[in-house]
Amino acid sequence: MATRLLVVGLGEVGRAVYEVARDSGRFEVYGYDVDTAKTTHRLEEIPRPVDILHVAIPYSEKFVEIVSQYASEFKPRAVIIHSTVAPGTTRRLHAALKLPVAFSPVRGKHPKIREHLYFWPKWVAALPREFAGEARRHLEDMGLKVRVCEEEPEALELAKLWETVYRAVMIAAWQEIDRIARRYGVGLKTIAEFTAEVHSVLRDRPVYYPDYIGGHCLIPNTQILHSVAQSKLLEFVLESNEKRLRELQDPGVRREVEDLRELFLSLTRRDYYA
Repeated sequence: MATRLLVVGLGEVGRAVYEVARDSGRFEVYGYDVDTAKTTHRLEEIPRPVDILHVAIPYSEKFVEIVSQYASEFKPRAVIIHSTVAPGTTRRLHAALKLPVAFSPVRGKHPKIREHLYFWPKWVAALPREFAGEARRHLEDMGLKVRVCEEEPEALELAKLWETVYRAVMIAAWQEIDRIARRYGVGLKTIAEFTAEVHSVLRDRPVYYPDYIGGHCLIPNTQILHSVAQSKLLEFVLESNEKRLRELQDPGVRREVEDLRELFLSLTRRDYYA
């Protein structure tokens, strides 16, 4: 009998996880979302129990409570979290459910999440630690490349947050140098090209265009990390981004952002961001 999976949360991440599991042909796969426009199956259509509960709902303070409700309903033998979560969430959920829980974050650029699931290794950390091996085999059966985290789940939870927040920090830094340059009546062209020359050799000083940071990941993940870390660096990113939204009402600022965007794209993989 095929392993029965339920993916809860069918936004861009959950939909991609659902499709990858379904298309592997290895599982009996169901998908549910509270949004009736997104859901694949109604709750009453999903058999009980399921073997593995895959979680891709947005993080909130009630995350553990919400996932616990789904676990109580569908009685899985294990849970795999794909959502980006605050450090300690895997541990709290494991304690609440008394079930094996794995954390396996998703990397990729919207709207190419499904394609990027195959592109990046799918890291996994688990409690108890020995469940990581089973989670790895399960994700490999979905057709994914998998790497097991040798540390506690908090390390991987922080890694997922920082990988996205790091980019937000760099963009905010370019927002700030743009403000400083404007005090001297100059633009960013020379600053960016000078920096890009060094980056072309050393590969350690990327140029970012100082646009407003929108999207699903960078700012929400900065907020998640700031909510538990209370960091001045993260506070700067959030404040700078709100200021940038107002600054972009100036046509000159908007033009400069677009000019730097072209330089940024010339220095990175266009196929990844396209």
